[in-house]
Amino acid sequence: MDSNTMDIRENVPLAALTTFGVGGPARYFVQVSSEKEAVSALAFARERGLGHLALGGGSNVLISDEGFPGLVILNRIKGLTVEEADGNVLAHVGGGEDWQDFADLCVAREWQGVECLAGIPGTVGASPIQNVGAYGQEVAQVISRVRCLNTATGKIETFDNGQCSFRYRESIFNTGEAGKYLVLSVTFKLIKGGAPVVTYRELEERFSDIPSPSLAEVRDAVIAIRAGKGVLIRTGYESFKSAGSFFKNPVVTPTQFKHIESLVAGKGGSTNWAWPLPNGDVKISAAWLIQHSGFDRGYRKGTVGLSPHHPLILINGDGASAREIVDFAAEMQQRILNSFGVLLKPEVRLIGFSSSPSIE
Repeated sequence: MDSNTMDIRENVPLAALTTFGVGGPARYFVQVSSEKEAVSALAFARERGLGHLALGGGSNVLISDEGFPGLVILNRIKGLTVEEADGNVLAHVGGGEDWQDFADLCVAREWQGVECLAGIPGTVGASPIQNVGAYGQEVAQVISRVRCLNTATGKIETFDNGQCSFRYRESIFNTGEAGKYLVLSVTFKLIKGGAPVVTYRELEERFSDIPSPSLAEVRDAVIAIRAGKGVLIRTGYESFKSAGSFFKNPVVTPTQFKHIESLVAGKGGSTNWAWPLPNGDVKISAAWLIQHSGFDRGYRKGTVGLSPHHPLILINGDGASAREIVDFAAEMQQRILNSFGVLLKPEVRLIGFSSSPSIE
C-alpha cells in the first residue's frame, strides 16, 4: 500500500486512546492492520522527516498536553497461528492483539506460561518492550521470538529471546534501541497442560489449602487481586484512569540496602518490603517507600492522587492535565530520594515532554 492511499489524519486527539485519559493531539495519525501498512506508514514519516510513536493499548504511557509532533501509528495488526511439538505450543500472535484476550485464550486452551499475567491492559506488541511481568511471571520466560519492523530502514528483523536482552521491566526495545523497532508479532513458547506458577506471596496465601490449582483458578485469583487494586480495565469492575504501577520497584546494591535497612529499622522495622536477588542485589518495594514517605493510599493533591487501593498507582482523579500528573510524580520522587536515598524510576513511558523535573 502506498502511503498516499493510507488514511493518515491530522491533529487527532490522543487522550481517549490512553488509560490515563490525558494528552494532546498527534500531528499525524494512522491505524495499521497489516505489516504492509506499517511499512507504508513509516515511509510516510521518513519522507517528511517526522518522528513516530507506536501506540497499542495506551496503558503504559503518559502523553504530554502538547501531544506528539510526529506520526502516531496505532498498531492493530491481528492474527494467531499455532504450532505444537513435544508438549510445547508455539503461538505466533499479531502485535495488535489484545493482551487480556490472549492470556484468557491461553488459559482456556490450557497453555501454561502467562496465567499470572492475566488482566494486564494493552496489546501483545507491548509485552516484550516492557518485559511485562506480574505475580511471579515475566514474558521473558515464554517469548521465543519477536518480529519487528526497523523504523530506520523499513526492513523486517527477527530477534530471539537472548537478543532481546530482557531484564526487570526492560529489553533492548525500551533501552539501547528504544524507538527503533515496531513490534509486528510475538512468538510465545508455552507448555501444553503445564502446571501454573504459584510463587508470588499473595497467590501462595490464596492457594495454601489447594495443592494443585488449575490455570483457570490461578488466572481468576490474579484477576481478583488486580480488581482489588482498581487496575482491572474490564466491564463490571471498578477502575481508575491510570497506567497501573507508575514506578518500578528499585533494585539496589548490598551496600545501599544496608543503609536503607538501617533507616527502616529506625522507623520501627517492617516485613515484606525487600527481596534478595540471586546476584546479591536487593529489590525493594516502591509501594513501601512511597507510603513511608508520606504518600498513603487515596492521597490527593488537587486533580491528581493515588489509588485508594494501592500507593504505586497514580490516578487522574478529576480532569488532571499531563503536566499535573508528571509534577506530582516528581514530587513523590524527590521526597523518597530525600527520605531513603533511592530515586524511583518511572515504569510509565513519558511522551512529548520537553521538560520535566527529575522524573526521567
